[in-house]
Amino acid sequence: MRVGQGVGVVLALALGACRSRGAGTVDANAPPPANALWCERLIAPEVRDALPGFSLKQERPCPTCGPLCTFRSGEQKDVTVSIAYDCREHFAGEDVQALLAPTLRAGGTEVAAMGRAAARREPVPGMLQVSTWDDDTPCGIVVTWLGPDKERAIDLARMTLFATSPERLAASHPPDASTPGASTPEAGPP
Repeated sequence: MRVGQGVGVVLALALGACRSRGAGTVDANAPPPANALWCERLIAPEVRDALPGFSLKQERPCPTCGPLCTFRSGEQKDVTVSIAYDCREHFAGEDVQALLAPTLRAGGTEVAAMGRAAARREPVPGMLQVSTWDDDTPCGIVVTWLGPDKERAIDLARMTLFATSPERLAASHPPDASTPGASTPEAGPP
């Protein structure tokens, strides 16, 4: 599969991580709105360090989706990695089997010892997709690896899951004009 063809497949699969969110009460521990999250601030340093030579591009496949962070290797043109975030008011009340069901029905298998629930599947040859959730991580994480060394998606999903904390989410969106010390293009530096 050529890289250009795989990008569309990665984007289409990551869209499955997005779900429409219902309007509910505002919770102080709820993650910021999905459209306020930015890859540059959301991706943990250890995840970036695990992908040396990769460039990062952010996409937003739908208005209510978290960011889709796509990494492309400068050296290996046939390798693309994406990390999709499905951040909503916590998965704590959801049944683990219900979270895993779509992946398992699509031929996936459970991944042991990764958060509250995790599953992996190979939608096409040469691609591995890992979906995972945890009680202390306010986002579902979907890591997709297209190209050689696809098993690295499991380690990358584990690192991303454990690094995605409420604190990282709060720091991952740009400050607004009401934040003390923030600068905006219109107002200039303080």
